[in-house]
Amino acid sequence: MKTTNESASHAGNGLEQLLHLISLPESSNQTEAGIFKGKVVSAKTGARVFGCVVELVGTGRTYITSPTGYFKMTDIPEGLYLAKFSFPGFKEVSEAVVVLNGEELDITLQLEVVE
Repeated sequence: MKTTNESASHAGNGLEQLLHLISLPESSNQTEAGIFKGKVVSAKTGARVFGCVVELVGTGRTYITSPTGYFKMTDIPEGLYLAKFSFPGFKEVSEAVVVLNGEELDITLQLEVVE
């Protein structure tokens, strides 16, 4: 499984992101939720994966990727989440993601074929 981060909010900088979350000041702006979006592609061919299930565990939020492999979840409260990606014929992937208020987390996830 490979992911690329197209914004600075991806959990690849996990400790840094968690420290940022802890140090956030309280403000009236904290009701503004974040966005988790991206695309899912085959690691082997680079083809976009249509119909991949994207789930933010524990939130009740599930999305199916579009014909172009894209997904977009809006109004996600700030926090650390486990995102699960599953599609028949590919290995299921779980990825920690950090969503920040007022920001978009944009990732590209590469699914590996089951062998």
